[in-house]
Amino acid sequence: MKVFRFLFLIGISFVHFRAVSCRTNHHHHHPAAVKPQRGKELLSPILAHDLYQAYRDLQSEYQKKALRGDWKLLHEKEGVEVCLLQHPEDPTCPYVRMKGIFPVPVEECWNFLSISNWDTSMPQMDPFYEGVSLHGAYQHDQVRMILCRKRTKRLLAFGKRDLVFLSVQDEPLSDGTWVSGTVSVETDLVPRQPGYTRAFQDSIAFYKPLQENTHTELTIMCRIDLNDSAEDGTGGFIPMWLYVKTIGKTGAQSVIRMRNALLQQKRNRENKHRST
Repeated sequence: MKVFRFLFLIGISFVHFRAVSCRTNHHHHHPAAVKPQRGKELLSPILAHDLYQAYRDLQSEYQKKALRGDWKLLHEKEGVEVCLLQHPEDPTCPYVRMKGIFPVPVEECWNFLSISNWDTSMPQMDPFYEGVSLHGAYQHDQVRMILCRKRTKRLLAFGKRDLVFLSVQDEPLSDGTWVSGTVSVETDLVPRQPGYTRAFQDSIAFYKPLQENTHTELTIMCRIDLNDSAEDGTGGFIPMWLYVKTIGKTGAQSVIRMRNALLQQKRNRENKHRST
């Protein structure tokens, strides 16, 4: 049984969940005002079972639309692949898949990406990372979920972003693959903040042990919208063509940075062991 490390908040507020699909909502009488809906809307009080179901719904959507899709290779470097797949109902927000092999056990990859370690691990992957705050912890059976707000620094000429999501730690698959995910949400507990554009990201990640768990095959599939494209959103002005043009290279660089950081940690442990 894996041991998950969490940072729990004191005085958790509970809110109720209402699912909102990520598909474009067509209004025949106002076609010009159509905007894609982003995330899952949360109302009071939250129920862990409903959050769990939202994650399973997202997982099911990825299985139907992404796992067997016609992926286009965007970039390949040092064994890391980044591919893109158009979403059938929402072409403004495609799927992205990043895949690479790490010469460390699954546990080390998993811990590196655990929310509790983000303040030390994320800056090594993402130069725009600013911080993360936790706003509630929930559990359904063996699936654990944390409500989070991630903040980023200014993206070149574009302003700061924040993302509000459930970080999900799932049960392992039958072949030993560990699974995690994120589900974007909207909640009054974590409202839009002045100075930040609310962005959107859903994801499913697979950590597959290789070579008797001396290596890990990491696959991350996600959908990202760096603009506040929801019905009540405030824009953001990052053109999708720019995102598609750059995500291949920047995604590969992030995965390579993660691998290099894990290798450095491994070397540090080995050097420390030899010196004792």
